[in-house]
Amino acid sequence: MKQTIEPLRGAPGTHRCIRGLVTGFLAALFAWGAPLEGDERSGKVTVTLSSGARIDAELLRRTDDRVILDLGHDVISLPRSQVLDVRSHADEETAVIVAEQGIYSTGRQDAAPVSDLVGRQGDSVFMVRTPAGLGSGFFISAEGHLITNYHVIEGQTEITVTLFLPTEQGYERRELKQVRILAMHPLRDLALLQIDREELGDHDISPLMISATPDVRVGDPVFAIGNPLGLERSVTQGIVSSTTRTIGHLRFLQTDAAINPGNSGGPIFNARGEVVGVVCAGATFFQGLAFGIPATDLIDFLDNWDAYLYDPFQPQNSITYLPPPFRGEKE
Repeated sequence: MKQTIEPLRGAPGTHRCIRGLVTGFLAALFAWGAPLEGDERSGKVTVTLSSGARIDAELLRRTDDRVILDLGHDVISLPRSQVLDVRSHADEETAVIVAEQGIYSTGRQDAAPVSDLVGRQGDSVFMVRTPAGLGSGFFISAEGHLITNYHVIEGQTEITVTLFLPTEQGYERRELKQVRILAMHPLRDLALLQIDREELGDHDISPLMISATPDVRVGDPVFAIGNPLGLERSVTQGIVSSTTRTIGHLRFLQTDAAINPGNSGGPIFNARGEVVGVVCAGATFFQGLAFGIPATDLIDFLDNWDAYLYDPFQPQNSITYLPPPFRGEKE
């Protein structure tokens, strides 16, 4: 005899009741065990994903590998690698935490879609021109201190900074020619410059924030803003390919974001709009192979910039070496 298995039928709301019991059981199962790490606690949170999407839900548990959320009708478990930020609704701290560090600032911001971050940070990136070529740079202080690569200005003293200032009609170009070289680090390929605030006029400078913690991981999304081949305000996006790439005994941040001549000296941002690197090299003949100077090395240069002071009488080097004593030939 052929038997037929009939689906379970019950009173209206039975399936909702069963689903609620299952969801509650899973929630209890996930929530049971080790407490939330640090000072984290269960409650309503906003989770920002690496794609820029946000989820408002109840936080059940967070481990080194997973973030487990209760959506009310379902329980989801997210890989930690896809989560950029978890912020509690009960947290009264400001969204942006800033620490002044002399001529630059470090901090942490909320994650946001790249389009929003470009709108906020793009005006602080500019073009650096010399008679020998061009590159990019970015402001680190409201007083006009800026960062670029040493090789962008190497051997040059006539430097022009081209800003792109927002107006009601769009953007207008503003060229600043009163640019001072303050310090250079040829080995690490960094240079600290400063514009003349009077030449800029009433326009306010919005300095970029350097990432406070070196928490860049392989696979994290990053993007760069610069002027490749003179194409102004170009944005490219990719991921971190390596955080420990060593070339010539120096550590670099490797990314697959498109980097071309003219990007040099520009910032590399994480998904929160913090500077995590300075563009320094791209492979012309190989796509997806580019390098940046890690933010930790940039901070070290800025903390000790007086050790790399620029000498106008020896522009190729920040240190003046005395000539050795001359020993005449023996007769």
